[in-house]
Amino acid sequence: MKLYTGNKNPPFALDVTLDGSRLTYSVRAIMQREFVGNPASDHPNGGKYFDKSLITEWRGDFGVFGEPIYQRTLDLATFSQHAEFSDHASFMLYAPVGRMERLTALESVYLQTPNLYVATLVSKMDAQAFHASVLQTHPIGHILVPFKSSPIEDWTLGFNVFSPELVKASRNIEVIPAISLALVREETLPVVRFVGGPSMNVSASGEVSIDFRLESPEGVPIEDRDAEVYLESTAGYLVARRVRTSGGSGSTAFRPDGMATGDVAKIKVGFKFFSGTDDLLVNVQ
Repeated sequence: MKLYTGNKNPPFALDVTLDGSRLTYSVRAIMQREFVGNPASDHPNGGKYFDKSLITEWRGDFGVFGEPIYQRTLDLATFSQHAEFSDHASFMLYAPVGRMERLTALESVYLQTPNLYVATLVSKMDAQAFHASVLQTHPIGHILVPFKSSPIEDWTLGFNVFSPELVKASRNIEVIPAISLALVREETLPVVRFVGGPSMNVSASGEVSIDFRLESPEGVPIEDRDAEVYLESTAGYLVARRVRTSGGSGSTAFRPDGMATGDVAKIKVGFKFFSGTDDLLVNVQ
């Protein structure tokens, strides 16, 4: 499993293990190397050095000490029973460390794993705005589920950690530095795109087939997974607004009911909780 690290957090050490479907992450205290030494000696900047005998290991220029200050274990296999389990899902993780130490979040928030896209479906807020204005919290990480049918090994982890060198992961987890977790979500989770271009024409009394397919963010077709795809139109009539793909592809029919020559309908396609991953303009001629 891949674990991407964003750097939007003060320094702390993070241990992450995946044992079967059980994910455990632990936060541990650290001290920068420049402040570690003989506790009886004065530091040039004032105060005493941190006792080097308390350091149990070094991760780059950071010394790790003490027992975990926060730990949580999740059974990923149980996520399929989560009320918000869906295709294109981002389950958020919270912990009372780093930036969260300065916030007054309710203790219950650390036990939750909400799907970001369910929480922001109506408001259409991005993650940063949602956490700042609504939850007033800062997530320590996320668990990305591309499709409901995806095996756990295809899921993706992300943690906001000051530096990748502060992360110690089990051998079945690959740690990859990233610019931000928001960018990871954008570049990792699948999308639905229309086939045949950004626009098409239809006669006022006709009907046209609307074809779409699952793709990676880079535009590579996904044929080994399927999903429920949701469509909406600003005008006219869609024969089916919810379609289950087959082999990664699907289609429905559109009729320009109530429209006149020269009118244009915009059709959007996406997932249940993440709509509008692509647009299609239908021109009535």
